[in-house]
Amino acid sequence: MPDGAPTTPLIEQYERVKARYPGHLVLFRVGDFFETFGDDAKLLSRELEVVLTARGADASGQRTPMAGVPHHAVDAYLGRLVRKGYKVALCDQVEDARVATGLVRREVTRVVTPGTVVEDRILGGPDHNFLASVVLPPDAPAGYSCVDITTGEWFRGEAEEPGVDGALAALAPFQPSEVLVAGLGSPVGSGLAGALHRELPRSRIEAAPAPSPERPAFLSAVAGAVATIESDDRLAAYVRQTQPRLLPYLEVVASGPSARRLRLDAKTLRHLEIVRPMNPDDPSGPTLLSTWDETVTAPGRRTLSFWLRNPLADVDAIQERLDAVDALAAQGSGLLLLRAALGPTPDLARVATRVAGRRVRPPELAALRDGLAAAERARDRLAATATVPTLRRLVVGLDPIPKLGALLRTALPDQPPPTADAGGLFRPGYAAGLDALADAEAGGLRALEALERAEQTATGLRGLRVGYNQVFGYYFEVSRSNAARVPPHFRRKQTLASSERFTSDELARIEESILTARERRRDEEGRAWETFLSEVETFVPAVHRLSRSVGEIDALAAFALIAQERRLVRPVVDGSRALSVRDGRHPVLDRSLESGFVPNDTDLDGEGERLLVLTGPNMSGKSTYMRQVGLLVVLAQAGSFVPAKFAHVGVVGALFTRMGFTDEIGRGKSSFMVEMTEVAEILRAADDRSLVLLDEVGRGTSTFDGLAIAWATLRHLHDAIGCRTILATHYHQLTELVEGLAHARNAHLGVQESDGALVFLHRLVPGSTDRSYGLHVAQRAGLPSPLIAEAQRTLKRLESEGAAVAPASRRAAPTRYTQGVLLAAADPAPSEAEEALRALDPATMTPVDALRWVAEWHRRLRGIRAAPP
Repeated sequence: MPDGAPTTPLIEQYERVKARYPGHLVLFRVGDFFETFGDDAKLLSRELEVVLTARGADASGQRTPMAGVPHHAVDAYLGRLVRKGYKVALCDQVEDARVATGLVRREVTRVVTPGTVVEDRILGGPDHNFLASVVLPPDAPAGYSCVDITTGEWFRGEAEEPGVDGALAALAPFQPSEVLVAGLGSPVGSGLAGALHRELPRSRIEAAPAPSPERPAFLSAVAGAVATIESDDRLAAYVRQTQPRLLPYLEVVASGPSARRLRLDAKTLRHLEIVRPMNPDDPSGPTLLSTWDETVTAPGRRTLSFWLRNPLADVDAIQERLDAVDALAAQGSGLLLLRAALGPTPDLARVATRVAGRRVRPPELAALRDGLAAAERARDRLAATATVPTLRRLVVGLDPIPKLGALLRTALPDQPPPTADAGGLFRPGYAAGLDALADAEAGGLRALEALERAEQTATGLRGLRVGYNQVFGYYFEVSRSNAARVPPHFRRKQTLASSERFTSDELARIEESILTARERRRDEEGRAWETFLSEVETFVPAVHRLSRSVGEIDALAAFALIAQERRLVRPVVDGSRALSVRDGRHPVLDRSLESGFVPNDTDLDGEGERLLVLTGPNMSGKSTYMRQVGLLVVLAQAGSFVPAKFAHVGVVGALFTRMGFTDEIGRGKSSFMVEMTEVAEILRAADDRSLVLLDEVGRGTSTFDGLAIAWATLRHLHDAIGCRTILATHYHQLTELVEGLAHARNAHLGVQESDGALVFLHRLVPGSTDRSYGLHVAQRAGLPSPLIAEAQRTLKRLESEGAAVAPASRRAAPTRYTQGVLLAAADPAPSEAEEALRALDPATMTPVDALRWVAEWHRRLRGIRAAPP
């Protein structure tokens, strides 16, 4: 609290909680609200747009800022806070205010952080919500651990290369919402944290806790590098602090080097728009995930998203997945029946996790009950057609857990109440003690109805009614006009504007029997509910495994449906370094362009022509073509069929892209510095199994510098790394130099000029082009006509001047040059001397005339102006 702020017992209690939870926003239960005070109140008011008020005042009139949210809607506000990266501690009242002596006792009952949320209302969607830990040794690859506590899945491994870049590449496909960094205060930890903030801006970055001396059972049998083991222990310690009930239900599902996956770093995921649009102003724009998502269940959507961010890099694993897709696609209408059977399945894993964390609601358990039945129907449907190993494995994985299903069917009514404290949680016959108390309560209510009818008959007051409210309990109510006619044994209880309320000894006796039975039933039902949840909890690991099988079969079925409906072809995937595509189509634009997408071929071969230099005007589709190639590789290695007539993909180990121009002014980096940094990172990480897609290199500096850098980069990729590469450029001189490289070739995106207008053909054509048609694009963009005309005159003059460089020993006009003659001996446009030579007729000249002509042009080209002969 600010110095000098008024202090009260309530504020002192709040401050003690704040001291135990540093770095947390403490929501403090006061009556019907969760309140915040001081700086927390100002933050809450700003982030949630709630009213900032104040309470109390000291002698000088200073008041304590206060802001709060209703307790019944707290989950909605929690969701907004954790999505903004805040950690929240909920401090609730843990004793009844009506019986408390002094201040009501309060304790922190929930700690919510971006990576430890379990409620769907806060998570906001079915996608994975990873909590990550990373340990970066000075001279070895980083060890990392990632867990989604909502599904129980724990991934661990080592980065493929040392340093910050390796750590970022290992974490990027998980898109963690929270990252724990070991040694955050050290130079290494601070550097990693800064890079994470830049590359994963949606993640909360904080210091990892010290490892716990006691390792969880699920980690005791796994091995790995020292850094990975330390990362595991730090992550487990954090889960133990925040969600201790969930720690026993985590399971390692992937362990080992990340080389088993196609490496996609954060920039590549962003440039290819795998799961999020590149344009932050269009968050709902099309992505590969949104275009390919034909799943029918939450686990299926989650699995599909993970597969697209983590494609495989193992030929056998890819082939097994493709075999399963092929088999499902061949089922025809049987595929639709399988998807229909899967459709009613809820998010099984998250329901099970909420059971373990005691955050589950009764309707979710009813959904779990129905989901088990849906999984059984899907298993039976799949078993009849499971012809490949993956599908046979999934038939076994779709275990409907019959004991759990029987328990849920026996215990739960068809329509459970919305909350656990609403009553009516169990089906009659499930708990004999509860049934007896329910009968006692029902008997009291019947006696109440009988008493009402008896008093109506005895008094003749047909308008006499028995009512109830939480403050006054049960009462007789009559109108004010009939109040004088009530019998003597009625005692006045409450006077209202239009009626009077009374009680009697008999009504009080019945009321006591009803409330006693109701209170006992509520207590007994609460104990029975906890016992019931404990029984369900024993099945949590089995439900987690079932959910993963549901997600996998749903994602495979989605791949199969897309293959059926969108004219896709099964890619040939092997261990070669080939990348050959016939009539390939962009997976996203092929669906969204109304006029249809122009298909193109791709031919890269690690042993032959592996480097393609791509030229063509702006807007001709160079960037689109490169993204298309990258996305086709991602889909093929994720196990999907691809939009093409034929595709042969030699497994790519890492996919790198550099596209667009951005700066990082806050970090002192210009757009050119950012470009060079990204290129340097790619050149350090790429190897001969990589695919590199570069959209311009060197455009952020002077023309000569940029061309030199682009040429040297191209040579390094060609000679030193030997990877498959596509480089798009407006440096047309590169195309001439490429002709001398053994494993490179030129291509361009064709255009056609018609009556001065430019028509983009979007067709890949062999060979190079020497024009960028920038003025045509500028004219299309709406630049003023006089400006375009002036630019055309200037361009014509520059193209005609070529290069005229005077010797340093002579006084001459300044050197003139254009991009078109940077590395050529002369301007491609004919010079004045060339035109004069072309007009010359040697047959009519004498030897003396020829000598004079040559001497005069020699003087002119040396800068000594004279009239031409």
